[in-house]
Amino acid sequence: MPLDTKRAIDLAESDILELISNGTEEGREIDYKELLKIGSDGERKEFLADISSFANASGGHLIFGVAETDGRPTAIKPLTITNWDAERLRIESLVRDGISPRLAMEPTAVAVPSGHVIVLRIPRSWSGPHMVRFQHSGRFYSRNSGGKYQLDVGEIRTAFTSGAQVADAIRTFRQTRLSAIVSGEAPVRLLEGPKIILHCCPYTSTALGASVDIRKAQQQPALVRPMFDFGHSPGYNLDGVMAYSPERAMSGFGQSYFQLFRDGKVECVDSQLLRPKEGRGRVMPSIAVPGICIASLSRIFKLFRVLDVEPPAAVMLTFLGVESYTMALDPMLGYGSSEIDRDALIIAAEIADSYEPATAATIMRPIFDTLWNATGLSHCSAYDAAGEPCKELRNYIQRMG
Repeated sequence: MPLDTKRAIDLAESDILELISNGTEEGREIDYKELLKIGSDGERKEFLADISSFANASGGHLIFGVAETDGRPTAIKPLTITNWDAERLRIESLVRDGISPRLAMEPTAVAVPSGHVIVLRIPRSWSGPHMVRFQHSGRFYSRNSGGKYQLDVGEIRTAFTSGAQVADAIRTFRQTRLSAIVSGEAPVRLLEGPKIILHCCPYTSTALGASVDIRKAQQQPALVRPMFDFGHSPGYNLDGVMAYSPERAMSGFGQSYFQLFRDGKVECVDSQLLRPKEGRGRVMPSIAVPGICIASLSRIFKLFRVLDVEPPAAVMLTFLGVESYTMALDPMLGYGSSEIDRDALIIAAEIADSYEPATAATIMRPIFDTLWNATGLSHCSAYDAAGEPCKELRNYIQRMG
């Protein structure tokens, strides 16, 4: 289907006309509506049922402004939209308030002669099932080749079980990888000492047979980069594609690496930044730690977009060997914080609902707040009162690329 090959914002009239000329039928992944009607309670409920049905199935496109006969598109029927920003906000607000848990959606207005066609791209959700919550009642919907249908009790139970299985698979992956790193079974030999470990696990990677194009990834040296980047060269290994920065003073060892697994999961490990340095002791640099993590996550998001990996993804940060470390609130001196009371900080995952690189800092802020809490502080001081990265952090992220 031509819509799947483009970003939603890049869709054009030619893509709609191609659906019509090909006679692309309604079904599991596409539905046509001549009008967008969300004025009455019944219309809003039907709209929410359509949206949730795509999210609870395999995702797809809901298209308004296209006439159909027996499920086949026949003609564009332009919609008159005087203020698309206001209309988009109205749609997003209705979906946000009427479907639980919240789901991702990309509304796009495609310009056509005399008006617009509205395309709603709804990706498959991995955090469902999603319920239409409207007028004190709740219903679950999904889709098959015949279109939308309401789930029965057994199907609802299966849907909840599937969601739990995704979480279990991601949790197991993290535990397995941490055990491998601790036991010296990382893809490159690392010196003993503290480590920063960033995992990014797309939900799609938990599906049986999931894979990404590792050849395409290997051709992206600007994105397949270790946290601390010098002397790296992406290459293949049994697990997928790996790049590492070598130890300057120890031949055969690495100090930082990036591992893309064949199913799309990513592991970044650094063993250099937190090493005790003369005159500084066991401290965590309050700008450099969030800075290298955010910069690395931004690159991962860019790589996922190149590889057409669908969101969402679990973002997880772990610190090993950090007992008795303090937070260096000044770039050269730790003060005002307590010592970390354990060797391993395994911080709860945050979920990335999109792969916009600019969102990396926002996604990771709760993770850094937890890290700061572990040193006796109330919140991450690298963000300002509005929750945005401070100037020093922004500059550091920019330098790290």
